[in-house]
Amino acid sequence: MSARTSFLATWPGLVRYSNFVIGGAIVAGGLVLLIALRLGWIEILPEGSQVAAETAAEPAVAPTSVQLTEEKLAAAGLHVALAASEPIQATRAVPGTITYDATRRVPVSAPVSGVVTKVLVEPGQQVSEHQPLAEISSPEVGLARDEVLRHQADLELAKKQFVFSEQIAANVESLLALLKQKPKLEELEASLAALTLGEYREKVVAAYSKLVLAERTLALSGTLEKGTLSQRLLDERRSNREVAAAQFSAACETARFAAALDRDKAKAAAEQAERLLAVAQQALANLLGPLADMTPPADRTRLSELVLLAPIAGRVEERNAVAASRIAAGAPLFILADTTNLWVSGEIHERDWASLDVVSGREVRIRIPALNDTELPAKVRFVGNQVSPETRSVPLVADLPNPDGRLKPGLFVWALVPLEKPRPALVVPSGAIMRHENQPFVFVPAGERNYRRVDVEVGLDAGDRVEILSGLKAGEAVIDRGAFFLKSELLLEREE
Repeated sequence: MSARTSFLATWPGLVRYSNFVIGGAIVAGGLVLLIALRLGWIEILPEGSQVAAETAAEPAVAPTSVQLTEEKLAAAGLHVALAASEPIQATRAVPGTITYDATRRVPVSAPVSGVVTKVLVEPGQQVSEHQPLAEISSPEVGLARDEVLRHQADLELAKKQFVFSEQIAANVESLLALLKQKPKLEELEASLAALTLGEYREKVVAAYSKLVLAERTLALSGTLEKGTLSQRLLDERRSNREVAAAQFSAACETARFAAALDRDKAKAAAEQAERLLAVAQQALANLLGPLADMTPPADRTRLSELVLLAPIAGRVEERNAVAASRIAAGAPLFILADTTNLWVSGEIHERDWASLDVVSGREVRIRIPALNDTELPAKVRFVGNQVSPETRSVPLVADLPNPDGRLKPGLFVWALVPLEKPRPALVVPSGAIMRHENQPFVFVPAGERNYRRVDVEVGLDAGDRVEILSGLKAGEAVIDRGAFFLKSELLLEREE
């Protein structure tokens, strides 16, 4: 009796629990059915539509050609290229950076200590070679220029002395040649009137006069009657004549030697003065440096001022010079750079070094991401021979022309370095290759305003050209510009 009573007491709870379980199962089944219909796992066809179901089960054929209207053809801007057999070369993209050409980026420093009196250029300004950049006043420059001027004056005096000594030496030779002809004293004086002889006029002419007098006296003694003069007096006159002749000869020899010696001394003094002037000029040039104007100022009150000149034609990248500021020797004032030619500095990893085919003078392609992957040619300047212990790479530097100035130092680039020797291959422009679902294809003209898709197998990608392994033949036309427009039209037709 008690067991029956307990069962009857729990029956209402069991009924409510079973109703809850059955209701939940029905709701879950409905949700599963709705999800299956939504995802297309189950399709409900109306009665008698078995043929439609069979037709729907067959796969749709995707279109392979595009027919353009006149309007779309004009908007597409299509361009036709030919598949051709050309040399192609495998490359490796090496990271690099555009830098200044080290030979065309020149820092300009103060050659001497002093005061900047004028700054003549501004940052960003284009300057020509030897254009004035700044003016500096320095006492050292004034003293060095004064030394040059002093030696210039000494040289002028030494040259005048040499000319005078050379003229006297030549005139002495002329005098001695004339005296050999035994001219009369009156004729001799007339001949010597226009000659510059210096002290040798007195010495040589006086000795010649004594000789003439002694010879005349001796000649007069010979005309007198025998016995008029004593033998002793005759001997004395003959002796006087010999002494006068000896003195005259000695005077001639001394004059010739002394005049030549004075000439040589004057020449040596002039040469020494010229050397001292060159030394002073070189000292001034070393003091001013190669970037200063060596032209002496016309105004002597500006001897201490120098003009700093631009060593190259280029752009003022930096300007540290400030007017009225005091500077020390070697202080940085300007940085000039010519950016018409830049360097590409790349790093070739040691694992790629053995396979790369690059030497100095070889052309490489430079791809610039900042300019929509524009590719420009560059010529390899040098390739390092030592692996950097920090980067485990070998440096590569190439010359990159920049005539329009659009390239800036610091830009990141990819250097497409060749990996092997060029080989012949069938290639098309890279713009002709399209891809869909990982299948490469091209578009070929197939009639008026009609373009057909042709699947191809591609090989080496050389940047601007792509190797075709199969699907095309040499001479076949492909669309290399506007191919993406055709691809979009083809996909729209497929969706429709």
